[in-house]
Amino acid sequence: MRNSKNLITKFLLLLFLPCWATENYQPAKGYHDYDALSKSLKMLAKKNSSITRLISIGKTLQKRDIWAMQISGTEGKAAGEKQALLICGNLEGDHVVGSEVALGIIEQLITGYGEDAEITRILNKRTFYIIPRLNPDGAELFFKKPLHEYSGNLRPRDDDYDWEIDEDGPEDLNSDGLITLMRVKDKAGDWYIDSKNPRLMRKKEKNTPLDSLYQLYPEGIDNDGDGLYNEDGVGGFNINRNFPHNFGYQIKGYQVYPASEIETRAVIDFMNRYDPAEETAPHKNICAVLIFSKYDNLAVSPGIECGEATFPEFKSKEIVSSATSFRFDRRRMGAEQQQAGRAKDPQPRKTDDDDMFLFQTVSDQYKKITGIVHAVSEKPVGSMLEWGYFQYGVPSFSANLWSLRKEKEDGAADTVSKKPESPEENLPQRRSIQRENMSRRFSGMGAGAPAKAEAENTDQQWLRWIDEHNAGVGFVNWQSYQHKQLGEVEIGGFYPYLRVNPSIELVDSLVRSHTKFALYLASQFAEISMDKPVVEKMSSNLYRLKIKIHNSGILPYASAMGIKSRNISPIVMQIKFENDEEMKLFGGNKRIDIMKFDAGAEREFEWIIISPPNRTVDVRLWARNGGGTTTKKVALK
Repeated sequence: MRNSKNLITKFLLLLFLPCWATENYQPAKGYHDYDALSKSLKMLAKKNSSITRLISIGKTLQKRDIWAMQISGTEGKAAGEKQALLICGNLEGDHVVGSEVALGIIEQLITGYGEDAEITRILNKRTFYIIPRLNPDGAELFFKKPLHEYSGNLRPRDDDYDWEIDEDGPEDLNSDGLITLMRVKDKAGDWYIDSKNPRLMRKKEKNTPLDSLYQLYPEGIDNDGDGLYNEDGVGGFNINRNFPHNFGYQIKGYQVYPASEIETRAVIDFMNRYDPAEETAPHKNICAVLIFSKYDNLAVSPGIECGEATFPEFKSKEIVSSATSFRFDRRRMGAEQQQAGRAKDPQPRKTDDDDMFLFQTVSDQYKKITGIVHAVSEKPVGSMLEWGYFQYGVPSFSANLWSLRKEKEDGAADTVSKKPESPEENLPQRRSIQRENMSRRFSGMGAGAPAKAEAENTDQQWLRWIDEHNAGVGFVNWQSYQHKQLGEVEIGGFYPYLRVNPSIELVDSLVRSHTKFALYLASQFAEISMDKPVVEKMSSNLYRLKIKIHNSGILPYASAMGIKSRNISPIVMQIKFENDEEMKLFGGNKRIDIMKFDAGAEREFEWIIISPPNRTVDVRLWARNGGGTTTKKVALK
């Protein structure tokens, strides 16, 4: 009897809990919107001006500042001379937890300076550049109703190539404040209801009965009458697919190209731009990049392996029929020759073998420091993670912050990539992108989602987490709705943002653990130093000058990929004579460039100089990514 009562109670909870839960669902509660974030950053910078500098690195289309906070201790070298760690969050519009953790790290570093010995020591040797919210326009949707997960910025874009922009966005049909999904009976559909858990939708199998098939659509109507639903809503581009490495969009349509977005260019310029007033690129002291995004290479398999972007086509019925009717012979024209002559992609797509130990070591430490030993992540496409490592040339890391913390034996691989599935030949090609989006929406993984089996396993685990750890709140049970275009449909699905951002109560622990990790990472950079020069008098006017340099850091001066990218400034050893007319170089070079310098390595340099006694030599060691400039003056005697 008791078991029966428990079952009835659970059933009633599942039935009625979502009715009031959706009304009380406030995922943004406690989070900072743009105004609150700006106010906090300005206040922190004003009260701690001796160690901080707040700048805007750009303004978005909607005139919001993209803030960057510089933090560096008052002792030691100037901030631009110290090795720097760049931290960047909230690249995807919906991944707002990234900006919260980045803001928390700013607060921890500032308040800890002078109070915490470790923070003080590291800030006196290092500089932190922190961009808490790279996509402030897209993030604002998190704070507005109806709630609709969206990863991009808000620049209008013709997503379906029909010469109209943002004409078919979602609608909250059932007025619950959430944009979820619609499922409708369709013999040509791609989905069926899971017999064990009717909340779940499964991708169809070859033997799935046609009468049990459904099609999935985003909640809303077909505003432009093209047979698609919500395929061209507000915005825009996902900034974390817009970087110029393994670009994440098909170069088709208006203004679609790598680094097309203000936000992308702002951070690239911040990292690279030359300042004539300072006669240098002031932020080329960045030695590593730490990103908070939906990608992960810290709790997931270490290193970076590029994903494959998929580009489903939009084609009207007229174009499809026309393309079928008129083939001509150009279909056969030189097809073999064109295939054979296709250029190989010159972009590196995997971590250099010589860098794998570095990535493995940092990953191991991340798991140890944060306690996050496993996460779910897709392979990156057009991401800052890829660009930072393969193009900018520094070790780059990304933490998802909030995903399923499952054990490996639960079934999912560490990293999975989406392999595009060809639409069946008897279905209009123009619906392929709608199906692709539905697969991503239901798996909660976004672009580049896991393959079918992993995605379904992910959905099942999220439902288990909702039932066991979130009081059953997080899924809108399917409810019938009379749709004016599709007829009878059911509306339901996961709450928007539930699988992207944790409740604010969980953010504090993420801040503490990731502050510790950021301090660890910054402490590992190369430390290039030189010993006291040694002068040996060989004869009355002949001297041997010896100088030994060391890398006492934990990481090499430049990664293997950094050397290949040619974007890392070499270590420069340079000597300058007091009097070039009286002093001559008999052996050695006045300037020596060193690119490869491993952790713990040392090198000795020697010069033979013809000079009268007591003349001086200025020695300059410059290591942009290893501690800046060191100078010594040596007398020949």
